[in-house]
Amino acid sequence: MKHPSRHCRAAAPSLPRSGPSIAVKRSRHCRVAAPSFAFAAAVALAAAANAEVSLVQSFQIVRGWNAFYVEVSPTRPLDEVFADWPVEAVGFYDPAAFLATRQFGEGRDATGLSQNPVAQWHRGFPEANDAQRVPAGTVALFFNTNRTASTVTIAGVPAAPRMTWHVTDTNGVMNFVGFSIHDGASVDPADYLAGLDANILKDGLFRLAGNYADRTPTQVPVFSSEKVRDGEVLLAASDAQTDWSGALFVSPMNGIDFGTDASTASFSVRNDGAAPRTVAVDLLTRSQAGAPAVPAWGDFDLPADAVYVRDTDVARTNATWSPLPLPATSPALSKRLDEGETWRLEFGLDRRAFPAGLTKGASFGMLLRVTDADGASRMRADVPFVGAASGSNAAATAWPGGLWIADVAFDRVLAPGSSKETETGGAAKIRLPVHIDGQGAIRLLQRVVAAGMADADGNWTYRLYAGGATVPTTASEAMRISAVTLPTETPVIPASAGGGFAEGGVAFEFTVAADGATSLLRHPLHPQHDGLRWDFATPAPSGDDIANYKGDVKPETFSVSCRIELSLETNGGETAWNPENVKTGTCRWTFNGLMRQGAITLSGPMTLRRVSPLADLVLE
Repeated sequence: MKHPSRHCRAAAPSLPRSGPSIAVKRSRHCRVAAPSFAFAAAVALAAAANAEVSLVQSFQIVRGWNAFYVEVSPTRPLDEVFADWPVEAVGFYDPAAFLATRQFGEGRDATGLSQNPVAQWHRGFPEANDAQRVPAGTVALFFNTNRTASTVTIAGVPAAPRMTWHVTDTNGVMNFVGFSIHDGASVDPADYLAGLDANILKDGLFRLAGNYADRTPTQVPVFSSEKVRDGEVLLAASDAQTDWSGALFVSPMNGIDFGTDASTASFSVRNDGAAPRTVAVDLLTRSQAGAPAVPAWGDFDLPADAVYVRDTDVARTNATWSPLPLPATSPALSKRLDEGETWRLEFGLDRRAFPAGLTKGASFGMLLRVTDADGASRMRADVPFVGAASGSNAAATAWPGGLWIADVAFDRVLAPGSSKETETGGAAKIRLPVHIDGQGAIRLLQRVVAAGMADADGNWTYRLYAGGATVPTTASEAMRISAVTLPTETPVIPASAGGGFAEGGVAFEFTVAADGATSLLRHPLHPQHDGLRWDFATPAPSGDDIANYKGDVKPETFSVSCRIELSLETNGGETAWNPENVKTGTCRWTFNGLMRQGAITLSGPMTLRRVSPLADLVLE
């Protein structure tokens, strides 16, 4: 070998069919504008930085040319990954370069390749490297410089398989097909590819071979009796452009990350094979996954009772969460799926069960393994199941304590004596702040101010102020939320009825005095009301007496009583460990004293959002 770049040049996509091109596995949504290899690697790096689950792959490399399906994204720099490998250069391919462009066309928008479909790593030539990180689902092509076979390993964060097929008729470039199957199993390639459109795969499958570094690898036909194992790679021509996942389409392909705040996460598996099959989903600990040599599995182990699961395909009628004991027995979950059927799961995380004293960002890591349990494809997909502690005081953030904001749109009115609501010509939108303290006391607020200040270390501390409380002048940052429709004379209104948010609703009652600054009936020319009859000379009787209302007393001398009811829709899937911070329902505002015939009620849909978990409220 005269120059390490020859290893990748020999397999460059510009060569005829004997020069292969890798099918980097991608999402089904990248068909129109597929991202570049550099972008995909950056995404993989970001995922690897957040994930706390690493697996080790082992490969048996033979003398000469080798191609491996790399199912993980290495977290170490490639100089370290290939430090002990008998290679001088490794090539990685991006078929999305073909999918995002048109090499031939009659229109003005026809463009050639806008990016190099091959990325390369060279030992000792950093200036020639354009691959720093490798996303999971990549095929690596290299020449073994040793004359004997050896074993190599690569460690990284796993992701579910994706395959992209590009047309080979016009460019003579083959597709690389990587196989991800059960540990220790072998599979007939035709069984693994069952479900792929027969018109896409043509001319059979080939293996890579060749013992000369300066020559293009040769393609050896694969016989129908041959089997393949996990991590092996075959080559295929195609007369159509598509993307495919294998027999099982797993989403999200980079697994589940609860972050520091989430308590639920969605996951799905679709049977893209050509026949019904039983899909098994296992949640594995580090020891179960057989990765004792890999350190990246989090800072702490999840307690045995911290994980829940439910089948959301039946959650519409049965929203019950089921605990998933750890370590889970294998298989933890399984379901028979027809061809094209999707299995939707939702995982829950009880953060209350976390060990005490965890700092924010302290992480846990497990592995979700999806397998074709009884189908012929023997497919396997590994994805991370990770999360981190919030680091917050559980007592101070206990649900439903904190500040909630109700956004209401009144669009119906109920007139006195009527049993049917009338739709209004438009929606009157209002905002109502509601606070719940640590003792469960609920208050409707005319105004609330969140003010905070930072200590010498840059840590912020916020408090909520309402009523007559004075915001400290030392506060470095403040934000005010007001309800302009509430009386300033009654800035804090305690709940008068209802069981609270968990029980479906709450009510508040208050009265606006006739001479109050916010009275709806206040005479515009008399700020404090004249309290006179129509002649503006004779004193009028006292207001608020319905008998007077029938006489000559002007309505502006009456007070108006109000009742605000927040009725919340309940969700059967809500639990103590999985509270809803966004709730929907209806708001009803009843006015008494506007008409002598009786009360008037406005109503409309409402969305209630928890915007702060601070349960303490400063009132004076």
